[in-house]
Amino acid sequence: MRNLLVSKKRKADSAAKALRIPGRFSGERTALASALILALASSQVAAVGLQKGPQEAGLGIELGLGVHAGFSSVDYSDSSNSNPDKENVNSDLSYYYTASTTIDPTYVFDTTNHGGFQWKLHTAIQLDDAWLDDDQIDELAIELKSDRYGNFYLGEDDGAADRMKPKQSGRVGIAVGHGAFTGIIPWWGNLPFAGGTIREGGNPYNWDWPNGIVGGDWRSSSRDTQDAIKIGYETPNWNGFTFGASINLQDTYAGFDGPGTIPDEQDSWSDLGLKDDEYELAMQWNGKTAAGYALSAGLIHTSVHVVNDDMLQESTDAGFKVGKQLESGATVSGSVYYAYEDYNNDKADIHVDDQQVHVGFDWAKGKWKVGVNYTKAWDPYNPAGTFLLAGGDNEGYSIGANYNLAKGLTLGGGVLYAENDRGEEATEVGLNLSYRYKTFIH
Repeated sequence: MRNLLVSKKRKADSAAKALRIPGRFSGERTALASALILALASSQVAAVGLQKGPQEAGLGIELGLGVHAGFSSVDYSDSSNSNPDKENVNSDLSYYYTASTTIDPTYVFDTTNHGGFQWKLHTAIQLDDAWLDDDQIDELAIELKSDRYGNFYLGEDDGAADRMKPKQSGRVGIAVGHGAFTGIIPWWGNLPFAGGTIREGGNPYNWDWPNGIVGGDWRSSSRDTQDAIKIGYETPNWNGFTFGASINLQDTYAGFDGPGTIPDEQDSWSDLGLKDDEYELAMQWNGKTAAGYALSAGLIHTSVHVVNDDMLQESTDAGFKVGKQLESGATVSGSVYYAYEDYNNDKADIHVDDQQVHVGFDWAKGKWKVGVNYTKAWDPYNPAGTFLLAGGDNEGYSIGANYNLAKGLTLGGGVLYAENDRGEEATEVGLNLSYRYKTFIH
């Protein structure tokens, strides 16, 4: 049999990188949300017949679709300073949705002396309002993958830290920190806005959301180089170890003009050059013991300019996860994650030492998966109540559950509680529906 390359799934939610759009339910928006949920269910029926087997040699196209929709009820209060704009979130249900698709022309070929290769033109397209770009193209990159030599990539895409972030338990239903992908409250030092700001001219539901924080969509709050144009490499698997590195060819903040704006020049291919202070490094190890315990450990480091050239953030995250399948057929896992971020802007005299820790557990059997999370953040450099990242002392707790309705179609729900040292606290209860699909067509 010829040595053909079987492409690995890049990451569980890469087809769903998009902006969540929160808002109150009105008649028009209710109809929109209902139509989206119905479309999710019907698309599952249509997708069943399109599932393909492993990739074969030759030219083809890899297609992916990710859709996520949900609604939540939030109870928010501030014991130190009443804020009517924030308290508006208590008055009604808030909803959010996000969708994107990937269209990747791919050529798979085999060589006699060097094994299998795969050329891919990766394109991710937003199906709702684009977040990081003025257009709908979220990612555009070329990749050359090899089982023997690793993965090379160039373009608008995730860097090494994002591709190889340490694995985490507990990401189920609604969970503290999931940001745009699971709930209204991602737990931050500024509840319930997750540390984001209201966009210029926007209402209290039109927020400038960050990527997530400890407890949720990992990278924690350690910012990476996002989809800035970069060049990167990921090694093949060496006895369970994988290493990765990437370096920017443009500024991560390109086009950013202050609060309420976006880095809308991240997709510009003009004026490129190596940015030696904007890079990502990653290492991950996966193995299994004789007793059947699955182990995973990861370490990532990022250096990125935040907002402008004066604000440099360097962060180091480490995580460890262990899991095991029980005799009952259920699978259990637990993880611990630590993140340290050092922000320095000497020009504006802003300095932050943000430290965060997360502990997560989950249990899965059949169509069910249940997870619990605890997360805590603190900043020993700044006094309590400081509106900089973690502030002085913040905590979040959550419990969530997922139920697989059909292949690729998941119903999730949960409850979370978050508080910070500024006197804010919030409780969220919500449901969501997610659909993930990927196939390869020759």
